Amino acid sequence: MNKHYSILHISDLHKGENNDFDHLFASLCNDADSYDRNIPRPEIIVVCGDLAEGANGDNAEEKIVRQYDEVETFLNKLVQHFLNGDKSRIIIVPGNHDLYRGATINSMEAIPDAMRENAKERYLGGDPKYRWSWKDFCFYIINNDNEYASRFKFFVEFYNRFYDGIRSIDDCDMMNNVIDLPEYNIAFASFNSCYRIDHLNQIGAINTRAIVEAQPDLSKVFKYGRFIVGVWHHNISGIPTQTNYLDPRVLHSLTDFHIQLGLYGHQHHAEALYNYHDIFKQGRMTLISSGCLYGRGNTMPEGTHCQYNILEIEQNDNKINVTLHVREDETAWDIPSWRKKQIDGRDSYLMEFNLPTIDYKRILSDCLSLAKVDKDYENAVKTLISIRNFEPSANKFIDEFLKELSFDKICSVEFTPQTLSQIVSVLSASIETRAWKTFDNTINHAEKLGIHNPHIDMLIEESYKFR
Repeated sequence: MNKHYSILHISDLHKGENNDFDHLFASLCNDADSYDRNIPRPEIIVVCGDLAEGANGDNAEEKIVRQYDEVETFLNKLVQHFLNGDKSRIIIVPGNHDLYRGATINSMEAIPDAMRENAKERYLGGDPKYRWSWKDFCFYIINNDNEYASRFKFFVEFYNRFYDGIRSIDDCDMMNNVIDLPEYNIAFASFNSCYRIDHLNQIGAINTRAIVEAQPDLSKVFKYGRFIVGVWHHNISGIPTQTNYLDPRVLHSLTDFHIQLGLYGHQHHAEALYNYHDIFKQGRMTLISSGCLYGRGNTMPEGTHCQYNILEIEQNDNKINVTLHVREDETAWDIPSWRKKQIDGRDSYLMEFNLPTIDYKRILSDCLSLAKVDKDYENAVKTLISIRNFEPSANKFIDEFLKELSFDKICSVEFTPQTLSQIVSVLSASIETRAWKTFDNTINHAEKLGIHNPHIDMLIEESYKFR
């Protein structure tokens, strides 16, 4: 597969009340017209968290709801403009600004001084229910688990509304969607790096159980030869006075599970790192950070302007090149004016990766299990069709499993039959569903293959009764 496209990589959208997403949208559309000629327009969008700014105090919930309404309108416009309305090609994860701190405050109570020593032992021992507050100089305990779990309720409501019918989440701390885009031979593993984050704990973390439960899906896309990209919010290092970054040990597990590229935000400036390399397993993960897309004032590091990334992707059958292009606002005004930002003295930064070898035998085995154990004949057939040119025995099982599908589902698969049995199945389904275009295309294809059979002639005669 030879492919040349780009990914729009953005993060930290939390705009101020006096800023306008319409201004930002217009600037991004205008900037896309100014890319160098060799950079394709984005066909995938990755949003690495902090969609909302958040709010505290009176009317906080009302303000947060309004923020998500505004960002939803903005993202819908981006999807319409760059992706032709296809929301399956936008990947979104939450950031620390996307949690509702009012829920975490209401979920905790201060521990009396008489219980301070016991609380200290529990806290230092890593008990996840205990917190320390330097402001109040006391320990707190999470005493309302349901309230604490609701801290991402506004993000979850937005996410499920935005992706209606495409994908959804329930428990945000367990976010581990593996989003496969076969037409690009790429898959994204999306995680929430705000596990256990609240108003008293800013340390980034990904729920290890979420990573483990993503393994079957990651293994599947790896066997299909996909380039796997991890997406989360937090950076993996910080200055000594900071604790609000991700434990880098998580990269070991993500690399074990075949993730070669990690995309994140949070630190508000673009960065490309060859950060993790397992010398024993020869695993490597490259990390790319996107700057803050639309923050202002205290949210921006001194001397840093708004930024976003374009990842230019070029792939052939066994290799993939990722070129990072960073765009930076040069005005710090409400309507950004984007220009190239140099990376280590260069206009772009090239990274090379090897694509995994497709394991057709294991895919075939998974398909047989999918059909004969799970009775999911439809997805088994779709998968077998995708590998039949490389695994000839797949056609035998397509012949068998088509007999288990309804006529509607056979027509919905939309494939070119290669055997007499497949031709007969598609013709029969086309007659029953009155799909005459499919019927005619299948007859023409059978003639090109030189397949002639009395059963086909009989079906042609039968079709005349209904046309």
